[in-house]
Amino acid sequence: MSIEKKRAAKNKNRIGLSTQRMVGIAIFSALAFIIALVCNPIPPVAGFLSFDVKDSIITVASFIYGPISAVIISFIAAFIEFLTFSTTGWYGLVMNFVSSAVFSLTASLIYSRKRSFGGSLIGIYSAVVVTTSVMLLMNVLVTPWYLVYIGMPYEVARGTVADYLPKYLLPFNFAKTLLNSSIVMFLYKPLSVALSSIGLGAKSLGRFKWSKKTAIAASVAAVALAASMGIMIYLWLKG
Repeated sequence: MSIEKKRAAKNKNRIGLSTQRMVGIAIFSALAFIIALVCNPIPPVAGFLSFDVKDSIITVASFIYGPISAVIISFIAAFIEFLTFSTTGWYGLVMNFVSSAVFSLTASLIYSRKRSFGGSLIGIYSAVVVTTSVMLLMNVLVTPWYLVYIGMPYEVARGTVADYLPKYLLPFNFAKTLLNSSIVMFLYKPLSVALSSIGLGAKSLGRFKWSKKTAIAASVAAVALAASMGIMIYLWLKG
């Protein structure tokens, strides 16, 4: 094959991959929005903290299409939510975007460097720790100003946030990220195989098979799911 033909084939593959990624990002953006709209495991905690599971879908997409897709889908989903059913305006847009982007980006960056079962576990549960920490910082820095924006004096707003941090915000963010981590562990392999079969994922994944690694992943996910649901129910009853 001549150099020109090789270059043409290479460019064709790049275009195909780009198109594949864009289609996949569009599909997952729509899924993330729909899930945020219709899927909340339990009623809001303390009247305003909602447990949505769209971060798990965004993270699965980032495992398939790469870390950049994590940021793109996080923004698209948060922005559409802001334009449609969100009741918290700019505050909800910022917090939703940061939460989704930090969780999915952390997990996918680690997984992209170590594409293995161990890498996925490290990535996902690192994302739990990182996202919980970042969202606490966001609550400290941003939430008081939102309360001021809706009419609360700054000192009262700051005191309210300080009171809510240990009671609600810390356990809420931990439970939310733990819930999303468990869903990623359940969904990633079968969903990536399904997308591969229709030409929207990695090639040559074959069929989904139950294996020792699958059993371990399901067991870890089940424990994380049980823990997150326990914390959620406790917060709901408390709030």
